[in-house]
Amino acid sequence: MEHTMFIQKVKKDKRDEYIEVHKNAWPELLKAIKESGIEREIIWIDEQNNLYLYFMSENFDDAFKKLAKTQVFKDWIVKMSDLLEIMQDYSDDGKIKKLPKIFDVEQQLRQLED
Repeated sequence: MEHTMFIQKVKKDKRDEYIEVHKNAWPELLKAIKESGIEREIIWIDEQNNLYLYFMSENFDDAFKKLAKTQVFKDWIVKMSDLLEIMQDYSDDGKIKKLPKIFDVEQQLRQLED
């Protein structure tokens, strides 16, 4: 299973709206996320409105390409563009800037067992 994380940032005056929109995410979007191959998506927000987006999937790049082709995701990105100060490039030519993983306790324990 692949674990992926990246960062975005909410506009200062849009924090409450961003949180509320995600508490009531569109059912069609939720289904599209699962159908794309993303097993888990979690978003955290800090005091400076930085968002930490975590994904668990077999292959993040493949799953996200599939998700990005759906109309519901395209519509969601339009909605999010009004709320985000820093947003990943979700375009066809874009590349999501993932955070590099530097520690994984399970991975290191497995290496000890081998």
